Amino acid sequence: MRAAPLAELCEMDRRSVRPGDPLAADLPFVGVENVSRDTGFLNFDANSRVGNGKSTAFRFDERHVLYSKLRPYLNKVATPNFAGRCSTQLVPLLPRDGVDRDFLAHMLRRGEVVKFAVDSANGTRMPSVDMKLFLAMPIPFPPFDAQQRIAGVLNRAARIVRLRETARDRLRLFAPALFDKTFGDPVENPMGWKAGKVGDVAASIESGFACAKSKLVENGLLHLRPFNIGRNAELDMTKAYSAPHGTAPRAKRSLRRGDVLFNNTNSRELVGKAALVREDLEAGFSNHLTRLRLDPSACDPAFAVCCLLSLWLKGYFRDRCTQWIGQAAYGRRMLAGTPILLPPLAEQRRFAASANRAAYMAAAAETARGAALSLASALAARPIAESQWTLREDGRGPE
Repeated sequence: MRAAPLAELCEMDRRSVRPGDPLAADLPFVGVENVSRDTGFLNFDANSRVGNGKSTAFRFDERHVLYSKLRPYLNKVATPNFAGRCSTQLVPLLPRDGVDRDFLAHMLRRGEVVKFAVDSANGTRMPSVDMKLFLAMPIPFPPFDAQQRIAGVLNRAARIVRLRETARDRLRLFAPALFDKTFGDPVENPMGWKAGKVGDVAASIESGFACAKSKLVENGLLHLRPFNIGRNAELDMTKAYSAPHGTAPRAKRSLRRGDVLFNNTNSRELVGKAALVREDLEAGFSNHLTRLRLDPSACDPAFAVCCLLSLWLKGYFRDRCTQWIGQAAYGRRMLAGTPILLPPLAEQRRFAASANRAAYMAAAAETARGAALSLASALAARPIAESQWTLREDGRGPE
């Protein structure tokens, strides 16, 4: 089977829409942040900072593949089913005659293509694909009917991933929605619950310790950093680093079940994110994090996390941050003075039990999503000339 340079399969379509063009108001905007990594699903809950009509954009429609040349390791490739305009970091690729659009998109998501794009990218902090080199990259090019058959199998696998993602995302929204319905805004407290300050119910509020990334080691003391605070008030350990054992002060190298890790320094959009520690850990934590250890007789930790996240989502922390070496900061004293609702402990625990169940179910849904994504990736990585490219009825893999 022949391979052809990408430029023989598609062309860049850089028709632009300039700021102030009346056409722009009628075309929905897609930014890089609206494209989900690996799957290409469009998520318009992620508000774009450049979709306000003040920047030149590219036009696209249902014929195009949108390829993100920014940070190619994120693997963002979309196939929109509508006409719109997009960030100039998203390159509209128009398939040529005899090329199936879905097949082209799936080929651009293949691991070897991502590696080629990363290796040929320019820049370090914000790497961008060299499109001239990218278009010269060879791509497998089977006959059109084979392209459609392969795309059909991969589309079915992608739909399975999407279903798992939808289930996960709905479960992640459960606890915040339940908190808002049950307790309301912690600042305005419209339901009249007993309220206080975080410092009133804290046994300790402890900042972490600094450890330069260059000093991190492969085997040492687990060292948690801001990006280890994941969604749904959970710790994300997929990118955990280690610090040398002698680096951390004794008081800052252990985490107990029920501790809350609070992101105190970063961009204003990230300050206020929090995660619940669900098991004892021998671990240190960055000085960009604050460990909040609560008095369990006064406040349930799972309830407290949801209360803090409710404040974060409403912009409370963002609006009160100070500046520290060019970054937003929310120190220990500020955290101690942060308002918190204090309904009866039994009420807190009832809510916490529901939130914990949703968290465990969301984790299970994420595991299922990971398995489905692995299946989709494995299918996409198969040699194009191999087999009949059919998927079992149960969706678990090729026949």
